[in-house]
Amino acid sequence: MDLLEPLAEEARRMKWFTLEFWMDAFYFVMNKGMALLVIFILTWLALKLRKVLIKRVFALAKLPPKQRSTLEALLLSFTRYMLFIIALMMCLSNVGLEIGPIIASAGVIGLAVGFGAQTLVKDLITGFFIIFEDQFSVGDYVSINNGLINGTVIDVGLRATKIRTWAQHVVVIQNSEIHTSQNFNRERMRAIVNVSVPYETDPADIERAVRAVSNRMVSQMPHLFLLDDEEQVVEPPQLYGITDVENNALGAKYAVVCLVKDDHYWTACKEMRKMLVEELRISKVEFSYPRRAIKQESQAGW
Repeated sequence: MDLLEPLAEEARRMKWFTLEFWMDAFYFVMNKGMALLVIFILTWLALKLRKVLIKRVFALAKLPPKQRSTLEALLLSFTRYMLFIIALMMCLSNVGLEIGPIIASAGVIGLAVGFGAQTLVKDLITGFFIIFEDQFSVGDYVSINNGLINGTVIDVGLRATKIRTWAQHVVVIQNSEIHTSQNFNRERMRAIVNVSVPYETDPADIERAVRAVSNRMVSQMPHLFLLDDEEQVVEPPQLYGITDVENNALGAKYAVVCLVKDDHYWTACKEMRKMLVEELRISKVEFSYPRRAIKQESQAGW
């Protein structure tokens, strides 16, 4: 057997110089290369097709534009990762690697990571329900955790949400940290403006001022208000009534309310405050402010 070993080694070396060996290698590389090329082409076509299908499906669903753009971006990102993973598995299988152990190992690793990264799992689950329940979408103005974060949503993901504040800072908050969210963009908002006046002010003066403000705003700024099918204002500015009589002993607090479009909520509140100040000044109605009353008792014999 020892004498045959050199002959076998020599035969193996000589095989490298035969045409048959190189032809077999050429056909092998060509077959594998063509298979990989087909996988790449099919993956590219699937990426293009999934984009068209997702847009068609959401167009038929007739969802609001903000919700549609949010769900489209999320679904496109998810399907892209899935197609890339499937294409990678097919490529590995094509070159002769066993993908079964790889998938099993990935499952075990994923389970271990799941136990070690419970916060990440909570983020993903919370993010899914935020998107599924349409709690807020890209472009909505929100207040998170009782005013801790206020701003416009610029991205909603499964793990985190990005919010741009009024100062243009981008705040990234993990979805599991969102406990309370207040959405200011849901077609309609009730603008509420409070004004405090001294107790001795005649309520009729307040009513006249609010009526004048209502007439001015409806005639000059009808686009701010929520309109019905006949393009009439659903709820113009009106006096809701006295909401507080203690008010830190400053005076009576009146509330003025109206229904406005969500996009114009802040503008409507600002204009209503401005006009109320002007009308109350015209009516010579003072605003309440801290004051002290001193009572003097008359002394006998003086």
